[in-house]
Amino acid sequence: MLRLWRRFVVAMLVPLACGTAPADDASILALADRSVVVEETVENAVVPGAPLAAPIVVDEPLAEENPDPLSADVSDGSADDAPQLGEVLAGCASLGVGRPQAYVIADVPFLQRDNQVADQLLATSTGRTIITTSQLTFATQPALRLFGGAVNESDAGWEVGYLGVWGMFATRTVGGNGDVRAADPLALLVPGFNDRNLARATYASTLNSVEINVFSRADDGGFCRGAAEPWRRCAGYRRGTFDWLAGVRWAGLDESAGLTLDGGSSPLPNVYALRSTTNLFGGQLGGRGRMEWDRWAFEGWAKAALCGSAMYQAQDAIVDPAQPDPPFRPARSAFRGGVGFIGDLNATLVYRLTETWGLRAGYNLIWLTGVALAPNQFDFKAQSTSGSGLTGGAGVYLHGASLGAEARW
Repeated sequence: MLRLWRRFVVAMLVPLACGTAPADDASILALADRSVVVEETVENAVVPGAPLAAPIVVDEPLAEENPDPLSADVSDGSADDAPQLGEVLAGCASLGVGRPQAYVIADVPFLQRDNQVADQLLATSTGRTIITTSQLTFATQPALRLFGGAVNESDAGWEVGYLGVWGMFATRTVGGNGDVRAADPLALLVPGFNDRNLARATYASTLNSVEINVFSRADDGGFCRGAAEPWRRCAGYRRGTFDWLAGVRWAGLDESAGLTLDGGSSPLPNVYALRSTTNLFGGQLGGRGRMEWDRWAFEGWAKAALCGSAMYQAQDAIVDPAQPDPPFRPARSAFRGGVGFIGDLNATLVYRLTETWGLRAGYNLIWLTGVALAPNQFDFKAQSTSGSGLTGGAGVYLHGASLGAEARW
């Protein structure tokens, strides 16, 4: 009788440790039911005044016909019965097995951009500052992010990703009454940079990034009533994975900037135009986690790449439109190497439409350092080497929400 009560206590403790058991838990009900039946059988077997029947053995039939881990090995009557609950709980860890999968992700991030740009003077009017480089700020810009990859039954996988942000553009235009001029001292040497009616500064930028990663996946095995992790005991939980990522990443930042002065003393506009390019390439490490329920999934990643930085800038010749030859400053360029960094953070909520398709909504943080920004290359000095240097090591910070879709099969 003591062993029967011990069997009943184990059956009741397991669902309490794993979470609330649903009403149709067949294993628990079957075990509890058998305890009651056995007790009735023993009571009915002993009738007052009747001869004692042969002893009824109930342990062996139960062990044979019910291989359920909740009831196995709990009826041997030894002192080892107590650890059986812990063994049942630990048994969930063996459920995580490789699940081959391929996936494609397409997101549209809406990114706001902040630059580490020097606040340099570009134009004045009657001694008053009217345009600086820090005033050239970008509006929120849509981008495109694509990922595709696969993981095999050994939980080893690969993926290729792309991020493109095109058409980032900023401009500032200020008018005057024949008193607009570029920054000194260059303006003192170029007549077309003085006594104008209008100044217009422009700034354009494009960012492209490609990454190739391999990863090793850990799978928690999904729902298990006896799991130590509380989320695995939640109704509707499907699985959780974590990927350790390693790979290479490239990012290319192409920019242009210009200052145009028009009207006033000359019928022709005068332009100071330049371009800059930065290529970052290096190794990347990171991690990515995902948890899935029946309809919802949550995914997030953190990646960091330490890169070599190749920076380049080129400036058009500065001339007087009325007398373009010879130029006041010939075309010049410069190259410089350095070290850069790419950081990438994401958190995404997924709504599962079907077993394959899902809708995505998330937030993104992207950080690049070691780049040459075009506005930082403006050089209004009047020296013979002006315009031939390069100002690098700046940073770009992009952040914003994203919407998209995914397919997993």
